[in-house]
Amino acid sequence: MKKFDGRSFVAGIVVGTLGITTAFGATSIRSASLSSRQITLKGVSLSPEKPLVEVTMDDEQASVLYVPAEEVFEKLGYGIHYDSTGNIIDLIPGSSDSHEVLGDIVSQGNVVMDLANHAGQTNIAESGSFQAEQGQTLVLTITSDIKGGSVDLFLFDPNGRQQRVTIGAANVSKEIPLEQGIWQYNCSGVFKDGGNVKIVGTVK
Repeated sequence: MKKFDGRSFVAGIVVGTLGITTAFGATSIRSASLSSRQITLKGVSLSPEKPLVEVTMDDEQASVLYVPAEEVFEKLGYGIHYDSTGNIIDLIPGSSDSHEVLGDIVSQGNVVMDLANHAGQTNIAESGSFQAEQGQTLVLTITSDIKGGSVDLFLFDPNGRQQRVTIGAANVSKEIPLEQGIWQYNCSGVFKDGGNVKIVGTVK
């Protein structure tokens, strides 16, 4: 492994590809080294393009492994939105460039919403957010056979305006035009007589 003195760092260690740097004080790092460790998910290598770095601080004995955050999170199915104004990295669950198979339905594009009740439970309560660009469309694919109640999906556009989709015992596909910005969603409902519901939102 190639070793170098952390005290010579000026800006710090880059842990992502968004131009975001985790900067440590120049005197607080004892050493840093490129790591040959592998990251796997269920036995399959994630193989990030950027190197892993092991860092040892002055007041610690053990090193800490730093990984290229954006690459790893994207491979785990998260989208990443960087808010430069608030200096916030927003991890958006369920966002990837892959496709998901729902029975005989294949949704291609960026899956930004993947909601379902847990096995054996007659209720659902989920929330989250996703980033959209101007001119994109949210395609909702809903499969449901719930009984004795309903499920409400509330969508909030970047200006806080609300749209409501009420779900019963039917399979539905719905398209919603999107504005640029962060969209929020909240899904909740009770169906006391059983059944299952699954909602997949794909941005195209």
